[in-house]
Amino acid sequence: MFAVASSFFARTAISQSYNFTAASSASRSSTPGPNVTPSPAPVASISVGLWRVQPATHKVTHKNVSVWSFDKRGQDMERLGPAARDRTIEVLKGEASALSRLRHPSILEMVEPLEDARNELIFATEPILSSLERAISGSAKYSASVELDEVEIQKGILQICKGLTFLHGSAQLIHSNISPESILINAAGDWKISGLGLTIPLLSQAGTPTRWEFPTFDGRVPPYIQRSFDYMAPEYALDESLVTASDMYSLGCTIYAVHAKGSPPYKTHGSLGGLREHAGKPIPGMERWDPDLQALLRVLITRHALNRPSPSTLPSQSFFSSLPISTLNFLDRSNFTSKTQEEKISFMKGLTNVLDRFSEGLRTRKILPSLLEEMKDSHLLPHILPNVFSIAKSLSSQQFALLVLPSLRPLFGIKEPPQNMLTLLDNLIMLQTKTEKQAFREQVLPLVYNALDSEHAVITDPFKVQEKALRVVPGLCETIDYAEVQGTLFPRVASVFTKTRILTVKVATLETFLVMVKTLDQSTLTQKLVPLLSKIRTKEPAVIMATLSVQESMGFKVDREAVATLVLPQLWAMSIGPLLNVEQFKRFMAVIKKLGERVEKEHDQFLRDSQRLEDHSGTATSSSKVQSFSHSVDFESLVSRANGTPGTSTLTVDDPLSWEGDVWGDMTPSKPSKIGIPAAKPPLNQPSHSPISLQPSFHPRVLQANTSSTPSFTLAPQGQINRPTIPLIPSPALLSQPVLPPPVTMTNLLTPHAKPLQPQKYQQPSKVDWGEFDPLA
Repeated sequence: MFAVASSFFARTAISQSYNFTAASSASRSSTPGPNVTPSPAPVASISVGLWRVQPATHKVTHKNVSVWSFDKRGQDMERLGPAARDRTIEVLKGEASALSRLRHPSILEMVEPLEDARNELIFATEPILSSLERAISGSAKYSASVELDEVEIQKGILQICKGLTFLHGSAQLIHSNISPESILINAAGDWKISGLGLTIPLLSQAGTPTRWEFPTFDGRVPPYIQRSFDYMAPEYALDESLVTASDMYSLGCTIYAVHAKGSPPYKTHGSLGGLREHAGKPIPGMERWDPDLQALLRVLITRHALNRPSPSTLPSQSFFSSLPISTLNFLDRSNFTSKTQEEKISFMKGLTNVLDRFSEGLRTRKILPSLLEEMKDSHLLPHILPNVFSIAKSLSSQQFALLVLPSLRPLFGIKEPPQNMLTLLDNLIMLQTKTEKQAFREQVLPLVYNALDSEHAVITDPFKVQEKALRVVPGLCETIDYAEVQGTLFPRVASVFTKTRILTVKVATLETFLVMVKTLDQSTLTQKLVPLLSKIRTKEPAVIMATLSVQESMGFKVDREAVATLVLPQLWAMSIGPLLNVEQFKRFMAVIKKLGERVEKEHDQFLRDSQRLEDHSGTATSSSKVQSFSHSVDFESLVSRANGTPGTSTLTVDDPLSWEGDVWGDMTPSKPSKIGIPAAKPPLNQPSHSPISLQPSFHPRVLQANTSSTPSFTLAPQGQINRPTIPLIPSPALLSQPVLPPPVTMTNLLTPHAKPLQPQKYQQPSKVDWGEFDPLA
């Protein structure tokens, strides 16, 4: 319980206000706040002396910072004695206090003040990537988080010079501990002065010069809180003098270490005697270095302080006279704001040609943010955008969305000056490839729509914004959603086509329609595009030939009725234009012929199919009538089948044995009839020629299965008796019904069920047979 309470009260305000980023994850994906300029944060926690530096993000503003913390109960402190502990805490607090008091672009910026908690010291600064010591390739502590090239080194040295100028002049301080460990590189790639815990004021509180203290080095005390003898000026140790030129000697040793894989020019091993020994000796190991670099080091690493340049005069050395360095100096905000508008425009025009001389990291971290900051000037914007897009080519989609897109978004709705829209349209493909699909539709596509609605479409306009927009539309049709093309993009292009009176714009819209034909559906083409093209009245050959290309492509996608009634009539009318030449006329005739052949072929096939369907329908009707006629049965067959006698199971039966089960078989001839069923023989005492015989056209079993149907009768020709036509395969409905005995009818009373009628001898009925019936009554 006590441990939990102690942990809660030990929490600082910084730890409660910030989310600490995991060391293995990059923080470039952090979402900036509404008023926060997005900047990349460090990718991992690092150690700077005794401090542990962690990347963190504010929970509310999402601002990226680096949180510095020192554990008072760590192993480093447990090995120290009480005096050493107090001295360590004093130096670390002094460093944080100096950062909070000193504000300069070349000095590390403090964001959250120092908190002296029970167990730790903690404060927050701007995001840093690394210390210079860890960025030197080949050094023992090298980390690949930052890669230095000569231009970045030169730029960093100049930034340190500006910081030292501020310390020596405005702050009246001697840093006294300039080294690769006390110089930090922030997220923008700028070099910053840190390690201010050992600064020496030039004047005491009483206004007198500060008294010199004998330098000592104690191996039992952490080196971070002691001045390094390897970078200490000889006059400080040997002449007992405090001068600002001592920092320039330390800076020279630092420049040497950057080019010598982290090794200083002289190694003293913490010995004051070693410092005396090397004072005034030639600088070793510079034979293969650049002559300008050698000259710079020789004027900095000297025995006497008066021979060294000051921080303000050092930039005049030939080592800093390269074109990239001059470019960065010009672009520096302190210099750029003082330039005239003409100088700024000239600089931006020439910057495009020298960008490839900078490293990718320097372009991204240093040049790009400066350009984005100057985009607030609308008159300078057309000259800044080409440089921005040139740098953005090497950015990933995530970097582009985080660093560049927020600054470009307000420009998509601005029509003035028109050069801005032209530059953005020229880079529309890159905008599409580096932007997510939804963001492109919602944020970037309005640029195209505004360009199509642009008023800069007069004949005297040299920018031709609408024409440029129409040139990029075909590429969009193949990548954006169909609903966007049909519902928004096509109506915009159609509006331009209807309103424009400029020949080049009219032709450009037709070329755009030609590409859209591949995307739009048949209904849209027939109902919207075909009527739109039919309104063309101009005889200009360029417009007519562009229309021909659209109609040709569309003629093979719309149906033949639209081609025959809408497309071909317009093509015939255009083909006789008075301004067409022979080749153009032949082109019209070829297209007309091709489309006409399509109509002829498809309509001929349509008519053939229609005739085939009509013939098939007529045949089916005749067959049903024939089947109805052949299914007619005579009364004699009906009653015999009602007695349970099995019928014939085939339509055309040539075998006379198939009628052996017929109870009337002895009364019918064995010769089959013309329709393949044995002809019926009239019963005895029946006239052989009856004028009309009524015969039911249904099967007896069907009647039993479906009693609701009404039997129909057909008229048989005189002298012919039709036999019932028995289907080869009974219907499923017929098979599913149970076979019931025939109903009791007059036929049943006259016809026995069990066996065929047998010949009987005629007997005269007696009175008993007549009963009480009197036929004469």
